[in-house]
Amino acid sequence: MKKQSRKKQGLGRLIEIAGQKKVKLILSGFLAAISAALGFIPFIIIYLVIVELLNPPIEQAYVIRLAWIAFGAIIGRGIFLYGSTMISHIAAFDILYGLRKNLSRKLGGLHMGYFTQRTSGEIKKIVGEDVERVELFVAHHIPDIAAGIILPIITISYLFTIDWRLSLIMLIPLPLAFMAQSWAFSSRRSGLMERYSKSMENMNGTIIEYVRGMSVVKVFGQTVHSFKRFKDSVYGYLDVIIEFSKKGSPPWATFVVITNSAMIFILPFGVWFYIKGSLEIQSLLLFLILGVGYMVPLMRLATLTGYLSQINQGVKRIDSIISEPDISSPLIPAIPEDNTIEFCNVDFAYGEKEVLENINFKAESGSVTALVGPSGSGKTTIAQLLLRFWDIGKGDILIGDISIKDIPNEALMDKIGFVFQDAFMFSDTVYNNICMDKIGANEPDIIAAAKAAQAHDFIETLPDGYNTIIGEGGKTHLSGGERQRVALARVILKDAPIIILDEATAFADPENEVKIQDAFSKLMHEKTVIVIAHRLSTITDADQIIILDEGKIVGKGKHEKLLESQNLYKNMWESHTSARKWSFNLSGGTK
Repeated sequence: MKKQSRKKQGLGRLIEIAGQKKVKLILSGFLAAISAALGFIPFIIIYLVIVELLNPPIEQAYVIRLAWIAFGAIIGRGIFLYGSTMISHIAAFDILYGLRKNLSRKLGGLHMGYFTQRTSGEIKKIVGEDVERVELFVAHHIPDIAAGIILPIITISYLFTIDWRLSLIMLIPLPLAFMAQSWAFSSRRSGLMERYSKSMENMNGTIIEYVRGMSVVKVFGQTVHSFKRFKDSVYGYLDVIIEFSKKGSPPWATFVVITNSAMIFILPFGVWFYIKGSLEIQSLLLFLILGVGYMVPLMRLATLTGYLSQINQGVKRIDSIISEPDISSPLIPAIPEDNTIEFCNVDFAYGEKEVLENINFKAESGSVTALVGPSGSGKTTIAQLLLRFWDIGKGDILIGDISIKDIPNEALMDKIGFVFQDAFMFSDTVYNNICMDKIGANEPDIIAAAKAAQAHDFIETLPDGYNTIIGEGGKTHLSGGERQRVALARVILKDAPIIILDEATAFADPENEVKIQDAFSKLMHEKTVIVIAHRLSTITDADQIIILDEGKIVGKGKHEKLLESQNLYKNMWESHTSARKWSFNLSGGTK
């Protein structure tokens, strides 16, 4: 698929995507062509009836028979059009399902670096809007192309049998319309469609950022106009739309005028031929009806070419994700039997920015290792490297003496449970959020995990208990501490042999922190645990404490030893203990 996406672009790539449901789409186009042909029959019937009415005596039975034929053609046209539309939509939604499934699978297999370099608005536009436009092409444009080609051919061919002179005159607007359409298309080629897509992605990203930061905006009395990035992105989008309209409106207006101007050519010549006696009145009427109507399908085709450049940009973006290199899979997969973690001379950088340098430590199986240090020292990065969110630039990371690059990604994820500092909840039920890492878990196990995480009691008070919808799309809002306890229940249920806790009690109140710490003690039993902690009192019993500063390990050992030998840790501990004694004096000041 990668090779094909590089070779084919534009309409060819769209047809390639649509070709996944080739049989259905050919059938849809065939039915659309029959529908267009049947739609032509009532106009012929009108012509034949006029001929009969102008040449008495009128044969009533003949006229009635013609009426029934017209009625049958209209019914048949509706049936075939319905069949074409249904088949094209079924094919389109099958293709959309496949595209979104492939994109979701692909996004799940990419390094986190891919997401840090792109806004959520950009990815949302690709997976949502750009994929949806493929549906527009497959479900609507392919049948429209079939009908738009067949109907003019049938109309023009038939009219040539009536009067070849007026048929040639009727075709005069056709090349003019194509010239106007080429003008309109060329006006969009100068990178305008790409700028349009970029501006929309940028605006989507800033809208999401603005909505998520609404609480901060309100607290500081900000408005949409004072949120500069949002305002600039909206005005940037507006500028592109204005430029698009200025460049596209003249050729489009010219095209519309030309496609509606067939009457200007047909009427004077037709009347002249009639006066000369070389054209019958019923033939003139037929040309006035069909000679104007044959241009209508061209309007649909013109609309299609307008959409094509937008769709093409979207397909390029879809292909850009699909062609991204996955996290490398091992040539000879290996599954570690031991859960010992070891970082060996690890260096890592975000682009040009060096974050970790020469990281060396070993966390024995069943031990607790705490990572401490100032903000930005690299603690969370170390934990994320263990999950292969990024690949390291130098050195190696081992689990049970096996490089994590030699462990299949799914097996690596199965082996590690992670509680993030900012626990993310999917827009789904509490029940499904807990069992997302263990699909098919039974209800007693899920409730037991929630109880162990001190989450069961508050879940029971929610409107629908475990079936309450939470997350961004839910009506029920969970506090930070409640989200963390649901995330902890998720990890407890998963029962992975390696646990990573990234400041997992950050949002807990003192009462619940004690309960969560108790849950941790049960969760960590006989497991290899990496703890990232700012509250140093929670990790005094760790088997080893690793102190990081500016991406380097500056000390390691047990709590008591570090207090004696490591100045940075001693200062952090003193700051922590003094902060615990801090209180607010209502009479003024602090103490």
